[in-house]
Amino acid sequence: MSERSRESPPETVSPAALRPSQLYVSAEKLSAVLDRTDGPDHEFGPLSVYEFDGERYLTDGHTRAFAAYLTDADEVVVEYDAELPENYDVARYRECIRWCEEEGVERVPDFVGRVLAPEEFEREWLDRCSRAAERLDRD
Repeated sequence: MSERSRESPPETVSPAALRPSQLYVSAEKLSAVLDRTDGPDHEFGPLSVYEFDGERYLTDGHTRAFAAYLTDADEVVVEYDAELPENYDVARYRECIRWCEEEGVERVPDFVGRVLAPEEFEREWLDRCSRAAERLDRD
């Protein structure tokens, strides 16, 4: 546990206010999360966020954030992922954020109509991310 998390209460935000860094949610994962959910007071977090160009975006927990939105949760716990640049390629996240902006996926509620079956999720999202990673690695 970091010094910051011991010193201050966890930060909470409305799930509807969270900015995603992915275009779709897997129906299979969403179903599994909703099966474990016991209503709007369910603990969905902490969800990881990171700041890109002055805006905070989800870096993990998109499915849980959408489940919180669907179950009318007032707020979810978020934590800043300070180690993201050490563990992941920030350029890949920026690419995903650009895709979201281009397709109008600005907030978690924008996942309505973007829940895909497992095969479709793999094809439309995971494969797209893999191709982008390969391209970015070459550049």
